[in-house]
Amino acid sequence: MGPSCEDCPQREVNEVEFRLLDTKLRDVKERVEKLETAVGRGLMLLVANLVGIVVGLAQQVIGK
Repeated sequence: MGPSCEDCPQREVNEVEFRLLDTKLRDVKERVEKLETAVGRGLMLLVANLVGIVVGLAQQVIGK
């Protein structure tokens, strides 16, 4: 049988690379969550503005 991974000299390098990858993935996850929040707020503002426009137009039509 070949050597186990624990005997492999590349093991420490792999562990460091996996930790860096994990850190980068967490960073990407945080950025995506912030982007989702910003997009959600933007959509809510857009809907609120559209509702305001529709109400304003309805008042003009009814008022005439």
